[in-house]
Amino acid sequence: MTAVIREIWQRWQKSRNQRIYMIPTRYGYGYAGLLLLMLLGAINYGNSLGHLLCFLLASLGHVAMHHSHRNIRDLDISITAIEPTFCLQNARFMLNVINQDDRDSFHISIAHQHKQDLPRWQFIKAFNPLHTIEHISANNNHSFSITIPTQTRGWQPINKLRLSSNYPLGIFFSWTVYSQQAQVLVYPQAKGNRSLPMHQGHGKQTQYRAKMGDEEFAGLRRYREGEPLHRVAWKAMARDDVMRSKHFASPEGDELWLSWQDVSDIIDLESKLSQLCQWLLHAEADGYLYGLDIPGTRIEPNNGKTHQHHCLKSLALYHD
Repeated sequence: MTAVIREIWQRWQKSRNQRIYMIPTRYGYGYAGLLLLMLLGAINYGNSLGHLLCFLLASLGHVAMHHSHRNIRDLDISITAIEPTFCLQNARFMLNVINQDDRDSFHISIAHQHKQDLPRWQFIKAFNPLHTIEHISANNNHSFSITIPTQTRGWQPINKLRLSSNYPLGIFFSWTVYSQQAQVLVYPQAKGNRSLPMHQGHGKQTQYRAKMGDEEFAGLRRYREGEPLHRVAWKAMARDDVMRSKHFASPEGDELWLSWQDVSDIIDLESKLSQLCQWLLHAEADGYLYGLDIPGTRIEPNNGKTHQHHCLKSLALYHD
C-alpha cells in the first residue's frame, strides 16, 4: 500500500513539473465540424439515431484525447554529447527515450528548438523534427543519435527538445518540452589559405629529439593514448603483451610553434582562430611536434589526439 501511494505521489510531482499540452489537429477541427453538421441534421429532422451516432463519435474523440495524453505522460529523456565538432558542422548527441509506463507508447516524434525569437503563437515552427519512434515497449527505452547544426564556436547547449504525438486517431496533437543541460564543444572552423609557419622553436639550437616522423629510428617507448596506431610496435607487443610505440629522431627545427604573432596581420578574430585551427590539423596530420601560444594560453609542443584536442579546445574557448 505504501509503495502504491509513493508511486502516485511521484507521478503527481512529475506532472506538476512536466506539463503536457494538447491542441486539435486540422483533422481534429474537421472531425468537430462534421459532428456539428451531424448534430444540426439530427435536430432538424428529429432523427434519434442521428443523435446517437453524433454522441457516440463525440465520446470516441473524448477517449482519443485521454489516450493521446497518456501516450507521452510517462516518457522521459536523457541526452549526452558524443564528441566535439567544428563550427558550421553538425554536432552529434546520443538520445535515450525512456518509457516508465506499464503501457506501450506509439508514434513519438522528437524535435529540436532551432528558433527562439518567434512569437508565441508560432511555437510549432520553432521546432525542427529530428526523429520518429514508432513503438516503445512498456518499461523499456529507445536509444538513437541526433544531429544539431552549429553556428558559433565554444560550448553549445542543445536547448529544448519536444516530444509529441498524434496517437491514436490523429485528431489531437499532444506535446511536452524538455530543457536539457547537455552541451557540446564546438571548435573554430578550420579555414585559411596560408601554409604552416616553418620557423625554429623560439631560437633554440638545433638538436635531435623525439618526433613522430619518418627519420632515424630512435627506439621504443611505452604507448601514450592518442598516438597513431600505425606506430605501435606490434611484434614487440606479441612477445611481452606491453604496448609500445616507435619513435624517431629529427632536428628540433621540426618542432613547430603556432603563435598569435603568426596571424597578427589578420583583422577578424574568428579568421585568426580559423587559420590557427587549420594549422593545428595540418601539423597533426604531418606528424610535427607542435605547440600553441595565444594570449593567456601556452601549450608546450607535443602531438597525438589528446594534445590536439587540448589545443583546439583552447581556440574554441578563447575570448579577448
